[in-house]
Amino acid sequence: MNGMPDLTTARFNVVCSEIVEGKTQEGNFNQGLCIGIILGVEDNAHYDKKICVPQNIGIKERVQVVRSYITSQPNRMNEAFASLVFDAMSEKWPCSSK
Repeated sequence: MNGMPDLTTARFNVVCSEIVEGKTQEGNFNQGLCIGIILGVEDNAHYDKKICVPQNIGIKERVQVVRSYITSQPNRMNEAFASLVFDAMSEKWPCSSK
């Protein structure tokens, strides 16, 4: 999967309805939450011009960058996941100061 996934309200309304109706499995939810946090941090930081991920970068590569960064930071395991996501992505894909 390349690029940003479908983040439209129509798409998420269906997914959120499935969660409310109990039509999910815990493993899938946790994976989705991981991806959701990564994309949420990215979206917010992109708005502030702090993270600029190239359009050809897929979800798997985003997760790999975060995972690699976390592996290099063993003393930060008790910190909020979103904090490490931000640090990993801003280090890997900083916005250029044009």
